[in-house]
Order: sequence, then structure tokens, then C-alpha cells
Amino acid sequence: MSIGQQLSYFASTFLLLIFFSITGFAHSEAEIRAGFSCVDITPPIGTPMTGFGAHFRDRSGVKGIHDPLEARAIFLEQGTTRTLIMGMDLCFLNRKEADRMKGAIGRKLNLLPRDILLNCSHNHTGPMCSDWFYLPPAPYYMDFLEESLVKAAVEASSSLEPVSIHAGETTTKLPVNRRLPNPESGQIDFAPNPQGSIYPYLPFVVFNNSAGKPLCILFSVSAHPSNIKGVDRSFYISADYPGVAVRLLDKHIGRKGALFLQGAAGCAKCSVVPGRDKFPSGTWEEVETAGKMVADEVCAALDGKLQPVEPSLLNCSVELSFPLLPPLKAEDYRKVIEQPDTHAESMPEVKRVWAEDMLSCLKGGFSLSTTVPMTAQGIRLGKGFRIVAIEAEIVDAHGHQIRNSYPDGITMPLGYSNGCQMYLPTSAMLPEGGYEVESYWEYHKPAPLAPGIESILADGILHLMKEGIQ
Repeated sequence: MSIGQQLSYFASTFLLLIFFSITGFAHSEAEIRAGFSCVDITPPIGTPMTGFGAHFRDRSGVKGIHDPLEARAIFLEQGTTRTLIMGMDLCFLNRKEADRMKGAIGRKLNLLPRDILLNCSHNHTGPMCSDWFYLPPAPYYMDFLEESLVKAAVEASSSLEPVSIHAGETTTKLPVNRRLPNPESGQIDFAPNPQGSIYPYLPFVVFNNSAGKPLCILFSVSAHPSNIKGVDRSFYISADYPGVAVRLLDKHIGRKGALFLQGAAGCAKCSVVPGRDKFPSGTWEEVETAGKMVADEVCAALDGKLQPVEPSLLNCSVELSFPLLPPLKAEDYRKVIEQPDTHAESMPEVKRVWAEDMLSCLKGGFSLSTTVPMTAQGIRLGKGFRIVAIEAEIVDAHGHQIRNSYPDGITMPLGYSNGCQMYLPTSAMLPEGGYEVESYWEYHKPAPLAPGIESILADGILHLMKEGIQ
């Protein structure tokens, strides 16, 4: 072979290597990979609990374990974009603790806060993980939780494999509105309102591996997991209906892979018999029935025609600012300390602590907050499917607003995500009152929210859209 032929051969080989390198790179950029993990986050006996007033009155903590609590995670990677979605069988995290967990995970995996979605199921029979109701969480449990969430994130990110994505949406009969107008008192009673509005949609995503088997089923329901009643039962650890639904879906797909995320559940509880005018009495059997209802609804939808999602992974977030009404004056907080009237679902002794807290802030020379910051996070899995998560207990109307903002595809609106600042009612609910409006002080806020909530949320959604959450 002559020198010219050799040079020609090497040049051709070099060009082919460049071609295959480029085309191979393009293929890897288009491919999306996923990894799933599950860790136990069940607290030990004696750990402080949250969710019910009984947990405030009796601070002896966990008295038994009915079923375990878990944190489940799916880690997604496409090119240089990485996303961690984690669901936890917890009531909620406050902003401080959510930032702590995100920081620990982010440092380990080099992720930004916008790349991490932490969603709590809003389980009412779990450990205290925030300072809601002015009860501090146990430091040793929070250390354990941080270690466990980092472990889940690392395990999910270390088990990546190529996946295809299919999405669907069905409806659920589980939620029932809990804001019942009382014509005699003119107030809103905390009671079942079968004619009231709910968010009935049940969006879900299936991540299939190369063998066509589900690696993960991500699904969302909008209903409070607050079904377990009775002083004794309420001190037993349980994941409530989401835990049952996840267990049954795991069985259906033959592996641990179901992942529950809580939606727009702010004013919805569960009704195990659709249309009934009473909440469940709180037995373990009713919890099992509620979870089975959800699992059956998901399974039935899985048998239908699902929408393929062309992967196009994107994460972004924006912080929204919701104004509060003017706070009370110092003398008015003193009056609350003397006579702490509350909503029927809350506790006077906690409101007294709140008034003392506000007064202490003023005495210290500090100003009370006039706005509440809330993060809105967007995750686009691909064309036709997106997640919009809000750092609050959003009510059903906000779920509908988020869903209706997108003309096509499937949207998964979430609350209880990346912390939980307070209930986010609608502007129309503010003059009506009711627990969702009047519970602002349980979240350490000095005053109720001001009207205009929907326009602020709309601005946040528009920002996410401009960033690419389509």
C-alpha cells in the first residue's frame, strides 16, 4: 500500500469514527434512563407524631407499628439533565427541613434544588417532620431521615437503565369535599359535602425497561390520608391508603416500583363509599378498602390505551409571593392569649402559643411577615406530560387551574412538595372561612392570605411554560 493509499485509508477511518461518535452521542442524548429505589423510614417507638390533635395532647409518641413507612424514588437521566422524584409516607416537611434534605441529596449527587422533587403523601399517622402546631421534630429522627433519603437517591441513581415512557389519566372515586355550607350558621362545617368540588383526576406514568416490564408506576391522587381514627389507632404508624395502594400495585407488576405522589388534596378527605355523607370511621379495614379502590382504578387504566411520551427531560422552578392581610396589633395578640378562640378542628392551646410567638417577635423589634413565599416547580418528562408541584396544601380548584392551563397532554398537579408553607385556598373561599382559610396560624403565619391567589398562581404557571414546561 502506497503512502497516499495509507493516508486515504486513515482519513476515511478517522471520518467514520467521527461519524459514529456523533451519531452515537445523538442517540445517547435522546435516550432516557431511569433507576428506582425504596427505603424504610419507619420511626422507632416513642418518636413524636403529627397529624391529629391527640398527638399534641399526648406527646408520648409512637406506640406501635401497623405498617411501615417508606421513601420511594425514581432517578431520571437524559443527556446532561438529571431529575430525582421522591415520594415519602410523611405528613409534610417545612421549608427549612425540605431545604436540608435537598441540600444533602444535592451535595451527594451534584444536583440543583430544581432537579429534586420531594413530595409528601400528607400521611397523618407518621412522625413529626416539621414545626407545624409548634411541635418540634425529634432531631435523631431527622438525622435518620436525611441519611435514608440520601441513600434512596444514591441507590436510584446507581441503577439506571434505558426506559420508555407511557402516560395515562383516569378518574378516582376516592375523594370527597369536606367543606359543607351550614345554612343555619352561615359557616363552613368540616364535614362531607358530596356535592362539593374535588380534583377527581388520577394521572399516572409508566416507565418500562428494555424487556417491556414496568420499572416504576408514578401516580397521583388528591385526597387526605387522614383515615385512621381513634386515640389508640392514631398512635400507630401507618402509611394509610397510599401505602395500601402502593403495596397492591407492587404485587400487580411483580416488583417494588409503585410511587405515590399527593395532589390537590387541600379540601378533600376520603370516602370509602362514594356519595356517603359521613367520613370513614377510621378502621384498618376502611383504610384497606380505600387503598384497594385506588389500586384497582390504576390497574384498570393500565389495561387501556396509554399515550407514548417522547422523552425530553427538563426541570425548572420559580418562587411565588402570596400577600397576607395586615397582621394584628400587639394588644390584639394579647387578647388572643387570654381567649384563644379557634376553628372546631383546631386547638385553643396551640393558638395561644402562636399569639405568644407573634408577640415575642414584635417585642424583639422585628416585623411580622407580610407575604408568604411558595415554590412552584415544573418537571417535563417529554412532549405531552408535565408535573407542576406547589409548596403548599393546594385545594382542588388549583389542581383544575394548573390542569386547564395546558391545552393538551397530561398534567400532574401536586401539593405538599419541597416543603409546605400553609393551606392555599381560593380567593372565593377567603370570605367563606372554614379550616383551610382559618388555619394560617398553625403554620406560624401572622395573618390570613389576601385575595388574588389565582392570578399569582397563573403567573407562576406562565413562568414555567416560558421555561419549557409544555
